[in-house]
Amino acid sequence: MKTVLLINGEKYWKDYFDGFNIVQKSLQTSEFIVKNSSLYAVDAESVCKPDVIFWRLGALNPEPKHRNILELIEYSGIPCVNSAETLLKGYDRLSMLNTLRKLGLPVIDFDVTTKTSQLKNLQMPFPFVVKVGNHHGGFGKSLVTSEEQWEELKDLLFIHQDYVTVEKFIDYKYDIRYLAINDKVWAMKRKGKYWKANSLTQEYQIIEPEKEWIEKVKLLQENIKADIVAIDVLEAENGEKTIVEYNDIPGLSGFPEDTKLEISKTVKNK
Repeated sequence: MKTVLLINGEKYWKDYFDGFNIVQKSLQTSEFIVKNSSLYAVDAESVCKPDVIFWRLGALNPEPKHRNILELIEYSGIPCVNSAETLLKGYDRLSMLNTLRKLGLPVIDFDVTTKTSQLKNLQMPFPFVVKVGNHHGGFGKSLVTSEEQWEELKDLLFIHQDYVTVEKFIDYKYDIRYLAINDKVWAMKRKGKYWKANSLTQEYQIIEPEKEWIEKVKLLQENIKADIVAIDVLEAENGEKTIVEYNDIPGLSGFPEDTKLEISKTVKNK
């Protein structure tokens, strides 16, 4: 029986792998070993020697250890969904944004500093959005609407040793996630409770993907060699659409059951 190693991820995935031995481990409590070119994942419960890896780390701030593990997976040759090579390309938010920009996709403009002491040089007209480092899922982000708030935030950010980006605030009408799995594409229109489009979602609706945006997400998918990838697009009141980010470990909440079946089939085929 083949062994699927599920890295983090949702508990329900075990229902999609009948006929496979599925072992779920958390990166927070696991260590990885390569011995004689074979890869092992070790935690307090067991040692796992996987035949394939299903990487579902989710909205955690990536750590250097995570990158080391991806390099070990690449070195060992164990198939992974997405591949370790693909996940390494999108490991950091700056590299992710650079990929979108190089492909000529309408990515959000941003200013950036490697040290918080230089934030005084990045202020733009209010309101604007400040993002710290590589966090996901709405974390590490703040909307700045006044000079007083900006001064307080700069004092708070001073303790961080990570890069900071500053972006123009887009008063969005909808956030649209285009999800590509293999040759299939789905689209979901979403609305958050507050200004963060991708957190505390209150409204969502599956919509017909627009041909133009199918082409854009497929261009990205082919470039980074992804089995699964999503782009998050903000649609402003004037109809202008801007890509905020791409996600190579996208959540599937709200999408049809077909998406889970398609990605589990991909893991099995690996």
